[in-house]
Amino acid sequence: MADALALLVAFATALSLHDPHGTMAARLRIAGPGLVSLSVTGIALLWILVFRACNLYGMRGGGFKEFLGIVKGCSTAFLLTLGGDFLVHVQVSRITTVTAFALSIPLVAAGRALTRACIRNFYSNPNIATPLVVVGFNSVAHYLCDQIREQLTQYDLLGFVDDNSRGRQFSGLPVLGEIDSLPALAKRHPGLEVAIALPNAPVEVQERVVRLCEEAHVRWRMVPWLLRSPGGTVKVEILGVVPLIGTCGSNLDGLNFAIKRSFDLATSSLLLVFLSPILALTALAVRFFDGAPILFRQVRVGIRGKPFEMLKFRTMRVASGDAQHRQYVEKWIRTDGAAAEHNGANVYKLTDDNRITALGRILRRFSLDELPQIINVVRGDMSLIGPRPALPYETELYESWHHRRLEVVPGITGLWQISGRNHLSFDDMVRLDVQYMENWSFASDLRILARTLPVLLKGGGM
Repeated sequence: MADALALLVAFATALSLHDPHGTMAARLRIAGPGLVSLSVTGIALLWILVFRACNLYGMRGGGFKEFLGIVKGCSTAFLLTLGGDFLVHVQVSRITTVTAFALSIPLVAAGRALTRACIRNFYSNPNIATPLVVVGFNSVAHYLCDQIREQLTQYDLLGFVDDNSRGRQFSGLPVLGEIDSLPALAKRHPGLEVAIALPNAPVEVQERVVRLCEEAHVRWRMVPWLLRSPGGTVKVEILGVVPLIGTCGSNLDGLNFAIKRSFDLATSSLLLVFLSPILALTALAVRFFDGAPILFRQVRVGIRGKPFEMLKFRTMRVASGDAQHRQYVEKWIRTDGAAAEHNGANVYKLTDDNRITALGRILRRFSLDELPQIINVVRGDMSLIGPRPALPYETELYESWHHRRLEVVPGITGLWQISGRNHLSFDDMVRLDVQYMENWSFASDLRILARTLPVLLKGGGM
């Protein structure tokens, strides 16, 4: 609501500055500014959808990270608004849109800060805030307290209770007593709630805390012992009445998937048109210097393990076997990247591979061999951004958590290509893939695309 109000104020101010006499309404052939107001409202709603796609509503606690998110979200929405104006000729002047963009960033940031301050002030009232005691005095308990303070919650943190930490404190919060003091604390603070943070305590101790809470009619919650897994962030779901702890799924579903697929389809179609001269010249060069076939077709593993045929310009001699590459991939996965570091190559390509032709080395250096994969993007087998498509014999070597990278559509470029390129271990590469999946936003895709271009121009290959 605060974002919508801030955007409406930004556009209304821009309109009043650049259209004080309602000439825009006249151009729209209406008797008043109603249609202009409707257009402004529609644009503001579009910006809200972009904010959601940029994960602005998944951020909590404010700070510089949120401000950067606001800048990225407003910039993305601004570019989309200009593009929409170019396509459908909405009669909102570009100077009005530019002014609204300039105003939107400080207004959205100020609106969020004001809303957050109001909520915190509301919950600071002792008659409204819920008193909370944390059972345990350890790193998990401390982390929980930090999270409660950072987020906008209704809790008033009183302190800790722990059998072995009397007299200690953390971040100004004291240890109020031992576990047996919970009933007395409940009487002293009506409406008390308890958060149990004893991940390494024996079951008997945890049952004792729960029993004390139940006897004192205190609402309790328990922090799970597993906060992270090798495969990414952990979340809790409820199936019926059974709580389930597991890894987060991909953020690429529902509306986010539709946004990403629409962007992929539109952008890849345009790229095929604009890059057609380069595609044609590259195809002719392969045919002239290396003969037929021009394209190299290779089975790769796509989303949910579905195989597909990936296209590349051929860079190796015909009938070259894959034994050498199989051996390299096995070393790379099982030695945690030592093979790639020793080879100094891209994790999917060997630089000292004698199967590569002279032209092939040039194509690989500037990633021209990857251009036919744009066709794979149009088909829906691949995306512009995502985990690199795995080889079938590569997936046979995966540990269980490595398979998480197969939960989304594979891409031509991705987070690990711009983060560490050829010097990443396999586990680090998978962690970056999982990080991308769990934290996807439209802005992150644009950022990855923008950072990929300089890498290609340097001739590093993909």
